[in-house]
Amino acid sequence: MKGLRKVLTPFAPDQSGAVSVLYSLGGMTVIIDAGGCTGNICGFDEPRWHDVRSAVFSAGLRDMDAILGRDKLLVSKIANACERIDASFVALIGTPVPATIATDYKALKRMIEKETSIPVLAIPTDGMQLYDEGEARAYKALFETFSMEGGSLEKIVLGKTPLTFGNGFEDNTLDDYKNIGEKTKITAASASGIEAAKLLGRPYEIFSSIAADMAGSIPSGKVLVCHDEVFGKTLRDKGVDCDIVAFFTLHDEIKEAGDRKITEEDEFTELVLKGGYDVIVADECLKPLAEGFNGKWIDAPFFALSGRR
Repeated sequence: MKGLRKVLTPFAPDQSGAVSVLYSLGGMTVIIDAGGCTGNICGFDEPRWHDVRSAVFSAGLRDMDAILGRDKLLVSKIANACERIDASFVALIGTPVPATIATDYKALKRMIEKETSIPVLAIPTDGMQLYDEGEARAYKALFETFSMEGGSLEKIVLGKTPLTFGNGFEDNTLDDYKNIGEKTKITAASASGIEAAKLLGRPYEIFSSIAADMAGSIPSGKVLVCHDEVFGKTLRDKGVDCDIVAFFTLHDEIKEAGDRKITEEDEFTELVLKGGYDVIVADECLKPLAEGFNGKWIDAPFFALSGRR
């Protein structure tokens, strides 16, 4: 049934994805909401929140702030915060509130930059899309804001965020993005990484090191992979005969016969029951949707899907 969820919790939305890309870059992230979206992001969608400090704020909008669009008040709040925080940039992250009242992000960006003399990234997420869309928009804002001409960076991995692969790896720095040059080797590690790499307009590699490390432990047979599309493609490139099923983006350049984009729980159940698979590689949160499956289940945590590290 369309929209019915008995097992899965809501997936990480686009504003969470945008925050995930920017979290460790030394900026000040302002989520334009009354506080609820910020609480969800920091409490549920950002695994680094309890271990690694980052300047993430809520705009603290009240009813009349939203109704009247009190942009000057928001600019004043941000300017006051910038006097206390040494931020490399300010990022404005959209939620359903600014989407509903048609907030002018370009105007806010100009006002804040004039007031603070700090670069501003305006990311018009609306909470209606999934996290990979938000990550892609954050990359776009980074590329548009910081110059990349003549950079000498040797290589960069795009799309390797905790929402896809959990915590515990070295993230990019702001200098990395500033120093992307014509000779930089670009690797797309997830769906959002592919979108980001396309924005740069140069050749890129599609590869997930985490999936590559796992490939040797997957037994032979017919395999179903339910994870990020690059995770599945990397397993396939490493010799795993698999079909990819994705709750998130599935690009045409990756999709092969047997691959499928799904949105509903019962679609996954139907695939498992009718597909004749010997092995499933997926987050364990999907196990209740695979009753009757007697093959081998290999756990591949997917934070945006389940909230498991």
